[in-house]
Amino acid sequence: MHDIDETKLELEEEPEFEEESEFEDEFEFEDVEDTFGEFELEDEYESTMGQGRIFSDAEELEMASDLLSVSDDAELDQFLGKLFRKAGRKVRRFFKKGVGRRLGGVLKKVAKKALPWAGRAVGGFFGGPAGAMVGGRLAPMAGRMFGLELEGLSPEDQELEAAKRVVRLAADAAANAAVASRTAASPAKIVRKAMVKAARRHAPGLLRRRIAAFGRGSGIRRVGRWIRRGNRIVLMGV
Repeated sequence: MHDIDETKLELEEEPEFEEESEFEDEFEFEDVEDTFGEFELEDEYESTMGQGRIFSDAEELEMASDLLSVSDDAELDQFLGKLFRKAGRKVRRFFKKGVGRRLGGVLKKVAKKALPWAGRAVGGFFGGPAGAMVGGRLAPMAGRMFGLELEGLSPEDQELEAAKRVVRLAADAAANAAVASRTAASPAKIVRKAMVKAARRHAPGLLRRRIAAFGRGSGIRRVGRWIRRGNRIVLMGV
């Protein structure tokens, strides 16, 4: 069973409303420093597009189309490397050593969850024709992860929308991580914060919230449905 829970970030809200997440310390993502390189990023990257977007609509569409053509791990590595380099031409700042490997590992896991929604050919991640069939049935998961309303769209349009959201999430996370690389924080913490910030904007479905009441040591986990309408997130059943 393939579930986005395996890729979810752990977000805790204490009374100060600080947010955290938990990732695995190591990722099966070899030689990503060579693939991604250490590009430069700029301080105020958000000023290029706003709302955490560093690519224009045309660039985002181009990258999403490339994502739809990915068919295996090697091509996914190449895609992420291209995305990182393209983001590096938009903004300028170096990744701290070790950040590229960790960030690439997280984004690869997220992309592997999204790719089956994005294209039938990528079902090969799950193995052959059977995997492709599974991939075709996973389209509704895109709505939960990204808050998309996909009903009424053609399969091709559903695939494209999911791919565009992956591109947007990855580019924003890369910029966040590069900005944080100036600090003394560890690579693991930099990636954790970068992904939480990017997911909060582009993929709230990746976040699990624990809300701790003032004066209480235990947390209350709340689960529900939500959809995105324009720039707003609408909670269902509230």
